[in-house]
Formats: sequence, structure tokens, C-alpha cells
Amino acid sequence: MVGVVLLKLLEMCPIRLAWFLKTTIASYNNMISVVTPVLNGAQTIERTILSVQTEFCEYEHIIQDGLSSDGTLDIVARLIGSGRIRVFSEADNGIYDAVSRGMAKAKGDILCWLGSDDIYLPWTLSTVEAIFKARPDIQWITGIPAWRLDGGRLVRVSPLAPVFLRGAIAAGWQRTGRLGFLQQESMFWRRSLWEAVGATELIRRYRLAGDYHLWRAFARETRLHTVATVLAAMTLSEEQASNRLARDYLLEAGGDGRDTSREPAAWGRFLNRFLAVGLQARVLRPGRDF
Repeated sequence: MVGVVLLKLLEMCPIRLAWFLKTTIASYNNMISVVTPVLNGAQTIERTILSVQTEFCEYEHIIQDGLSSDGTLDIVARLIGSGRIRVFSEADNGIYDAVSRGMAKAKGDILCWLGSDDIYLPWTLSTVEAIFKARPDIQWITGIPAWRLDGGRLVRVSPLAPVFLRGAIAAGWQRTGRLGFLQQESMFWRRSLWEAVGATELIRRYRLAGDYHLWRAFARETRLHTVATVLAAMTLSEEQASNRLARDYLLEAGGDGRDTSREPAAWGRFLNRFLAVGLQARVLRPGRDF
């Protein structure tokens, strides 16, 4: 069998052979690139880095630092031992500029970013890798949303795996006062999708709501698939809970800034539950779908 394959390769013209090798190697690039933008995150960065570390899949963790002055880089330097962490410290123009800078350095075919105070679960990256390996048709996934307090305790997990409508995301309905926001920490996608929407420049246009506009662009290209497990937990801090920050985010997301509850409308909650119950067959489950 090996001899037959070698003969076929030798019969190819140089151009066809180069194309074959390029596409074949690319198809096996299942490395996950995690980008963490940080500025003065000494209080939380260690917990975030440790939550990413795993021996069960191929990954890299890019720390994109915005010239921290609180000892963040000293903490990161202490954790570099595995060789999977790469650190870049340079001035930036905000969180989405930092994310874009980090993504430009990423080597993996599967991309994501994790805030410097948020965490993954022990099974997160191995689950993500398994899905993208088993399902080449899938470009974009998310997990069951979860939230935690600064001390580490989970305070809320969605009771059902949510199902999201591609058209609703593309139209901008996934925000406060409508269907509620999508949790950025739980998102993973292929590099080809990031490049197809011009994400590097797209998110740099925004100060707070770059993720909201990125999901809209993704939804114009493909469907968001939900995995039947928690993949990440967002940390609820006083700053994130502030009405001022929530109002500014909503204004950038196209709202009027009046509803700062961060919750969907009553009809949105009803529709979300209806979709979650009625469309559970769409949810990706281990052993069945990957």
C-alpha cells in the first residue's frame, strides 16, 4: 500500500505534488491557538494560564500583554516551563487590537481567545480538538454558558444546551433586550472562518463590542454548533457588572443603551428555552457526533 502511494506521488507533476503536500499537511494541523489579551492582570492571570494547560492535545497559548506594570509578566515567566506559552509585550489600542495582534502570531488551525480572568475546564481543549478532527464540516462551536465569581465558585450554568439560529445571530438579535449575548469565552472556530470575514481588521474597529460584531460576521458564513458540555466560565467582576460598562457595550452593539441588565427580553427567554428543548437533536454529543 505504501509503495502504491509513493508511485502516485512520483507520477505527479511538481505543481500538483506541491498542492497535494500543502493541503494534506494543512488538514492535519489541528493545533489550537489560545490568545489571552492582558493588561495588569497579576491577580488572575496564573489561574487562567493553569486552566488552559493540558497534556491531551496540541495547543499553544499566546499571552498578548499591553505593557503591564503590576508583575503580570513575572508571573507568566514563571509558568512558561512547558514551552507552549509564547509571550509578547507591546503597546496596543485596546482589547480587540491586542486580540488581533495575538491572532496574527497564531500557528494553529483552531482559534479562540480567553480573557485574563476567565477559565477553561480540564476537558475543554481535548473536546474541541476531537470535534474539529471528527467533523471537517464544522467551522464554529460553543459550549453551555457558565459564570463564576472572582473566588472561583461557579454561580450559574445554563440548565440546557442552547441552540442558536444562524439568521438571528447574523441579524444582531443575540444581545440584551432581545435573545441575550453569546458567551465569547466558549467560542472556538477554524482559522479559515476568521480569515474569510476579515476578522483581524473587523474587531479592531470596536472598543467593547468587537465580539458581538464578529459573531454576526461568522453567522453570515456558517452555523454555530453547540457542544453538550461547559467549555469555559466567564468571571463576574464588579467592573463587568457596572451599568456604565454595560451601557457602553450596548451602544456599540447597536442598542440604545437603556437596558443594562445583560439579560434577554422575556420573549427572548421563552424563545431560547423553546429552541433548546425543541432542537436538542442539533447539539453535538460525545460518542454520537464526535
